[in-house]
Amino acid sequence: MDSFITRLSGITTLLNPVMTFILLISGVFFLLYLKERVDKFDTYVRSIALSLQKIAEKKSDQ
Repeated sequence: MDSFITRLSGITTLLNPVMTFILLISGVFFLLYLKERVDKFDTYVRSIALSLQKIAEKKSDQ
């Protein structure tokens, strides 16, 4: 039983850097995905603002 626990702790020691690397990579990809979504939303809001501005200019000209 003691050797089983020793081998198990060795395996978890080996997996720790791998899991940390996977966690960091997934965090980076999530942040990149989030940045892309925020940029798309920003473009959408700017488009709405420009359209409303054009409508307001047309109304004020009439």
